[in-house]
Parts: sequence; C-alpha cells; structure tokens
Amino acid sequence: MVLYNVIYALAALNGREAALFGDCASLAREAFRRSLAGDYFPELWFELPLAGEPWLDLHALAAVEDLNPDATFDPDTCGGVPEVFRWFANQGSRVRQLALSWDVSSGDIELPAVQLLRRTSDTQTACDFLEVAGAHEAAFAYRLFEERLPQDWFACYSGVFPERKEPFLRVECIPAYERQQAYANDAGLLAEDFLIVGYDAIDDVTLSRCQTLAVAPFQLEFQFDVTPEGKAGATLGVSDRFAAPAGQSDYKSFDVDGEAGELMRQVVEWGLADERWRLLADTAFAQRLKLGQESCMLYCYPAFLKLRWRNGLPLDAKAYLIAGVQ
Repeated sequence: MVLYNVIYALAALNGREAALFGDCASLAREAFRRSLAGDYFPELWFELPLAGEPWLDLHALAAVEDLNPDATFDPDTCGGVPEVFRWFANQGSRVRQLALSWDVSSGDIELPAVQLLRRTSDTQTACDFLEVAGAHEAAFAYRLFEERLPQDWFACYSGVFPERKEPFLRVECIPAYERQQAYANDAGLLAEDFLIVGYDAIDDVTLSRCQTLAVAPFQLEFQFDVTPEGKAGATLGVSDRFAAPAGQSDYKSFDVDGEAGELMRQVVEWGLADERWRLLADTAFAQRLKLGQESCMLYCYPAFLKLRWRNGLPLDAKAYLIAGVQ
C-alpha cells in the first residue's frame, strides 16, 4: 500500500485532490487492496470527470507476464474472480492485460467490472474469457458483434459488468491509422462504419465532434455497449489516447500549450469540460523512490480523453491518468 499511497499523494498535491479526485480516496485505496492478485504492482488508471462534481473511479490492470500460471488466487485480492485470473495467467502472448474496474464514485465496490485487453484479434480468446467470467450470453453477442466490424477495426478490449443488467457487454475498437485518417477527411465514412456496427443515433454535431478527435494527432478509439443481438447499444464512447497512433513515430503527450491543449479547449467550448483540465498536466511525474537497498520509479501521466453520447445526446467528458511502478 505504501507505493500506492505515494503515487496518489503526488498526483493529488497542491489542491488537485479536491479539484480532480473528490472525496473518493479511502474507497479507492480499498479497491486497490482488492486488486493485488500477485506480487506485482498493477498498472493503475484513475478515471476523472472534466465537469461537475469531482470523483474518482479506479481501474487496476494485471499484465500476463506478471502472473504465475501455477499461482493460487485469493478471491479477496482479485476482485472475486479467481477463475478468470487462473485462465488469464495461462493464455500467454494472445492476451495483454486483465483489468478490474471499480465504481468507486458510486460508493459500491462489491463487484468490479472485469475486462480483457488482447494483443491479437483471436475471436475465440475473447469468447473464452467471457465464458470463464460467467457471461455466456455475452460470448454469443460478442461473436455477432465482431462479425460486424468495419474494415481495419481491431476489437482490443471486451468487458462484463456484473452489477449491470443491460447492456451487459462492452467492446472497445481501434481503427487502423489509415482508417482514422480517412475519417478525418470524410465524416460520411465514419457515419457508415457506425451504422455497420449498429450505432444509429448519429447527427451532424456528433459526427463533427468525432471527426475532431480523428483529426487530432492521437490514437482514436471507439467503445460500445453491445446488446444481446450483437449490435452497438445506445451509448457511444470515443477516446483520444495522448500518444501517436500505431505506426507513427512522432511521440505525442499531454501538453497544455500543444495539440492536447488545443483539443481540450475545444471540449470546453462544447460545454463538456471546465478549466480543471489544465491541472491534468501537473499530475504527471516520474520519481525514483528508494526503499532500503532497492529503488523503483513511480510514474503518472494523463493518458486519455473520452467523450460519451447516449441516445445521440452528449453525456460527459472524462480524463484518464495512467500510473504505476517500474
């Protein structure tokens, strides 16, 4: 817990706790404790709203390289899903990370969402994960949804939410860089691809804003809540990751005076964020901590901007910080 406490304290310094994280620290710390499935330190994602009352949700991600395939997993420290961790630890290079997502802001951390991040586009691996997680109907829906995917989309992430009845399956897709460039030049193509996956709550304003994220020099990602019929549901998430898209060598980061700042100012103009976004840059650090004869590097940085729509109406804007230990 010491390393977690230091990371949180550094990110929350100088009034940032009140402005960005709200009063969620105690419950977030307990969610972290319930996410320690092994001897590794998980990668942390702090999810923060960019308008309204501040709050914090916590995501803890285990890399497959960090888990012992022969380990015994304690339900109390792996989100109550030891069978999923056992399965994941034996998947090798097909998978990348297993995430526990805790709705800290709701005050309820009994059942986290569970998500698989993959390295490959192997449909069977995604369905096996859903079956092991007890989401048998979601596995069927996932197959139908992946069959719909437009050209050059990779379904990198699938997740289930035990406390939610409908929609019960979430899938995130990354378009190839060339496809993102095509969207930047042709909003009509983006509309066509949304319709292919079943998302039809499209209007000119939504398309224009999604196209703004496609034009920015960051990796574009789409997130859908998938219905039992394998179609995109009523909620659409569109993210920009503050790094260059895959295949592009130029490194991009969160710079208040650079392209990230330009994008954030646009989001403020849309009424989806206030000036707290400027504090995000100050959460970034890379600091070496010495413990006896050993040392490690603690880090944190703004990683994502995410916009959401529900039934075609803008819902909110959120930022994600990624933090951890090297």
